[in-house]
Amino acid sequence: MVAGVSSGWVARVRHQGTALICAVVAWGIAVAAAGLAHQLWLVVIFLAVGGAADLVSSVYRQTMLLTYAPDELRGRLQGVFTAVVAGGPRLGDLRAGLTASAAGTTTAWVGGGIAASVVAILIGLCFPALRRYTATNR
Repeated sequence: MVAGVSSGWVARVRHQGTALICAVVAWGIAVAAAGLAHQLWLVVIFLAVGGAADLVSSVYRQTMLLTYAPDELRGRLQGVFTAVVAGGPRLGDLRAGLTASAAGTTTAWVGGGIAASVVAILIGLCFPALRRYTATNR
């Protein structure tokens, strides 16, 4: 809730592509750190940081979609976006369950966070247009 209430600064960030990549990396690191934490209060703090990073990445993803997509494709792209947002975590749950049953819960939790961060960095490197996306792109 704190992240949502204090999210006004997000609109003032000009380099939104880089900010999106950083937010996803921060989410992954926070999830991995929570998986390594041994005190409940520390897990809660890391998950709160991860939730804030997820909120920021969500704002940028939605903003980019609505700003960049042509009017005639916006509805279709929003449908795909909704399917990915609804289905993606279920695939992640499947991956986490399979990894946990094979290698343990800590490995699944930490590995998932690290994998998310690495994939975000790789996507940023492979798609320079995403990295260069600014609030003024149209």
